[in-house]
Amino acid sequence: MKVRNLVLFVPVLALLASACGDDEDDSFDASLYAGTYAGTWTNTGNGTTGPATIASTAAVEAKSASRAPVFGGTSGGRGAPPAVTIAGVFDDERATVKGSDDLFGNYNVTIEKDGKITGLMENMAGGLIPKLSYTGTLTKSTLDADYQVTFNDNSTANSVLKMTK
Repeated sequence: MKVRNLVLFVPVLALLASACGDDEDDSFDASLYAGTYAGTWTNTGNGTTGPATIASTAAVEAKSASRAPVFGGTSGGRGAPPAVTIAGVFDDERATVKGSDDLFGNYNVTIEKDGKITGLMENMAGGLIPKLSYTGTLTKSTLDADYQVTFNDNSTANSVLKMTK
């Protein structure tokens, strides 16, 4: 079901949640984002919603972070996507996660110093979702994103993610 697949991008987005900072020296401080974010994802077209929780850790000296997201809700009798753990790196200017795997396909996600998030994933879930793009904002207490999924038939679905820490 299409709605189930809308939440698959969130683990990568969440990985970046600890890689952005608003501290006085104007550089990323991943430690501000370690902890647990909780909230909901909502398909704005049909109102389907479910809980989302993301546990984040950061190794500041190593400039690395990891995330373990868990999503609830069902669609069409299917359960939530499997929990995954992802890892990435950051520097003082921005966080960028680029890679490829079976679940997320080819992904490229960036969070700028000011907390602006942009992301693109292609060929997700073995090609079930050709494209997922999103924008959002990250602060040390919230993670908000708007995202659009493009399906194989070129139809789209729009959703939002709202989380607090």
